[in-house]
Amino acid sequence: MAKDLVTGSLTVPTLDLVNRIEKLLERQASDPRQRMLVALAGVPGSGKSTVSYALLQELASRGINDVATVPMDGFHYTKKVLSTFEDPEKAFQRRGAPFTFDADAFLSLIRTLKSMPVTTGEEPEQSVYAPSFDHAVQDPVEDDVAISSRNRVVIVEGNYTLLNQKPWNEITDICDERWFVDVPPDIVRDRLAARHLAAGIESSYEAAVQRAETNDIPNGVMIRSLLIKPDVTIHN
Repeated sequence: MAKDLVTGSLTVPTLDLVNRIEKLLERQASDPRQRMLVALAGVPGSGKSTVSYALLQELASRGINDVATVPMDGFHYTKKVLSTFEDPEKAFQRRGAPFTFDADAFLSLIRTLKSMPVTTGEEPEQSVYAPSFDHAVQDPVEDDVAISSRNRVVIVEGNYTLLNQKPWNEITDICDERWFVDVPPDIVRDRLAARHLAAGIESSYEAAVQRAETNDIPNGVMIRSLLIKPDVTIHN
């Protein structure tokens, strides 16, 4: 029986995802300057980051170290920008919905990653920088994630990387594989409530549940209804 990749309550057959990465690396070897991209999408609270982190750990244990992950979270609009929206109160209440992200900047990064040649051997290494998201201050941190030109595969991870809505649907035209992580809504609600409490977004469990039910879970429903067909679905 194949070893499973176990991350908390999430069990994913390791060989399924690892074999997909290995096949992408084989394809990349036929055109060694071209980087392969994976769009990893999922509903809020589905465990996208956990899946990608655990996969990188498993790949590293097999000696595969030229795969990286870029999270979409760093492309949240800042609180300062949200306060300039036509309806700032709605923007803050719906933070995490598609319109509260800088989709154009995210797409620009993905295009850059696809067009930047892979470097090997004695060629100089270059880096592209992306923002991360600081949950303590609830704002992005500029240039906090470095992606090396030596990375042959990059996993682009975020809620809306398979969303069939402009401009998000342009992502799948750039990426070489499409993965989707799904989870039942009741599990999502409990996870997200705990996350909102831990991040200080809400101060009570009741308020955290309400936020999940009025924002995150509807976002998940939208994601499923506008989902571009994935190559693989990871059920949690």
